[in-house]
Amino acid sequence: MEKISINIIDFDGERYSIKTDVDLNSNLMDILKEEGFSMGHCGGMALCASCHCYVEHNKELPTMSIEEESMLDQLNNLNQTESRLICQIPCTPELDGITIKLVRN
Repeated sequence: MEKISINIIDFDGERYSIKTDVDLNSNLMDILKEEGFSMGHCGGMALCASCHCYVEHNKELPTMSIEEESMLDQLNNLNQTESRLICQIPCTPELDGITIKLVRN
């Protein structure tokens, strides 16, 4: 099974790097939850924004759904170019090297 690297910057600026198997049935939030990060209170339905992160990636990410855009539009710390709900981003090989900065809402 193919592995990818995910870089994480937590709320305190601490940096982590994890390697995980590519699993098209998982999303980035699932992977971070498995690593002990607290998020996903709505179960990945794009309803709570507990998985709102700033995503730095030089490759194209999946297009936002209307539900994701609507939830992000309600946030006061929205970054137009980097904000995403990572529950909406499936774990694919193209994400190798992605950096995710956790954001408090």
